[in-house]
Amino acid sequence: MKQFFHRDHWIVTILAFVFMGILAYVTVNVDFLNPVEQAFSNYSLSDMYYQIDRHGVEPEPSELITIVDMTDYYYRGDLAEILMKINDMDPMVVGVDIIFEGIRDDAVGNELLQDAVQALGDKAVYTMKLKDYNEDKECFTDVTRSFFADSIKVNQGYANLPDNMEARNIRDYTEIQQLADSTTFSFPLMVAKLVDNDIEPTDKTLHIDYSNVSFPVVKASEIDNYVELITGHVVMIGTMHEEQDMHLSPIGKMAGLEMQTYTLKTILERKIITDVPEWLNYVLAFIVCFLIELSLYALSIFVSRFEKNTIIAFFDKSGLLTTILVLLWLIGINWIGYIVFKKQGTYIDAVLILALVAMLLAAREMYEAFIQSWAINHKNKFIETSIFKEE
Repeated sequence: MKQFFHRDHWIVTILAFVFMGILAYVTVNVDFLNPVEQAFSNYSLSDMYYQIDRHGVEPEPSELITIVDMTDYYYRGDLAEILMKINDMDPMVVGVDIIFEGIRDDAVGNELLQDAVQALGDKAVYTMKLKDYNEDKECFTDVTRSFFADSIKVNQGYANLPDNMEARNIRDYTEIQQLADSTTFSFPLMVAKLVDNDIEPTDKTLHIDYSNVSFPVVKASEIDNYVELITGHVVMIGTMHEEQDMHLSPIGKMAGLEMQTYTLKTILERKIITDVPEWLNYVLAFIVCFLIELSLYALSIFVSRFEKNTIIAFFDKSGLLTTILVLLWLIGINWIGYIVFKKQGTYIDAVLILALVAMLLAAREMYEAFIQSWAINHKNKFIETSIFKEE
């Protein structure tokens, strides 16, 4: 047991953390390594967890939310006609993820659209886009709304996605933003409030729940054939096949409307996915790295008992035994992380742990090389009691 808690194990584990710290510092502060830092920051094991959920399993269809695809409709008069049809089918709530900017030359279409908006009344929510973020004041200073919002009182919510115009997976959402001196709420939150007024918004950044659920998608031209999917349902209206409104998600590329719908589902279910505090992530990473270091030492003891076995000697010298052991650890770490995420709704940043495992192997090799180099000119008890054997 003394050897299992020998100082060398602590030194190697701490050395792995030092290497990791140096790597993190360099990738953040050296310009040409910024893409490496961005790649790490854009990676989350939660993406893999959602893929595991969906692998070989049919998604569960939503019985509450229906998406109506307006991709093929360009004229406001046609859009107004669809909105009127949907209203006649008596939906529970309607979310319109389309911004009708400016008054166009089609006066008839503009008038028809305003009539449809008035007919929907308070059961509908329309999107707006927050613009010109002021970092000093931590607020947006401008907004783009539909033209009728100036003359008709309508429910509105911002549809901004927190991607900063970067090509990265969108995993999070916000419910509250500041617009100049006022507080404004997100589009999916406003829709959710019409379904359940008891939902209280939060100013925290939350995770979107991409669980294995699908939403029925009805083409606007075919809604007459799917009245049962409109009546009494929450109907989300927008485009599903506009390339400029496609975004990356943990489960693949999807339309902004579909992303808003997953956010709506998350809010309605109040599915709060919490992150393990950063300090606890480091504690867990240290414990796991120390346990892996001990297991590698235990493996070396096992191998030493079969030094004359050709097969075991080959696996040991080639590094295959070490690789297999570390691989088993990585599988176990990922599986535990998945269970905690799935059952408890808690995300452990196992990426840190996985990165430290790689640093651990490098730390072991460097420390062993140091001890063996020291042993050339220094014969003392430190070398004699070391966990590493001289070759």
